[in-house]
Amino acid sequence: MGLDQYAGFRDEEGNVKEEFYWRKHARLQQFMAKEFEEQNKTTKHNTVNDLQHLGFNGGQGGVKITKDLIEKLKEAIESKYYDYFAPDGFFWGQQFQEEQVTEYAEQDQKFINWCKDQLKEGQNIGYDCSW
Repeated sequence: MGLDQYAGFRDEEGNVKEEFYWRKHARLQQFMAKEFEEQNKTTKHNTVNDLQHLGFNGGQGGVKITKDLIEKLKEAIESKYYDYFAPDGFFWGQQFQEEQVTEYAEQDQKFINWCKDQLKEGQNIGYDCSW
């Protein structure tokens, strides 16, 4: 059990076909959870009890990747996700989030480049998770 994250092409229902995969990249999840909240201000979380604060989970349509989001993500990556510390989230691997920032740095950059290319082509892309 734990945080599985993926990004790729989105279908009409918002389901994401995996092109990129991360495992317990807590700070990326913090970033995407904030973006999900921004994109879905009226959506309730599908988590229960004391896990509401952890944010969205799979089955809610995920995060739509936009040009603006990519620019914010690029800044977050360059600052090693400084503003996206995960204070909680055992299932997210928050206890080793510093290491994950370093471990996934190259993949995060590849993801940024891929997103830019896909957006130029007019593709509908997104990010989703399951924890």
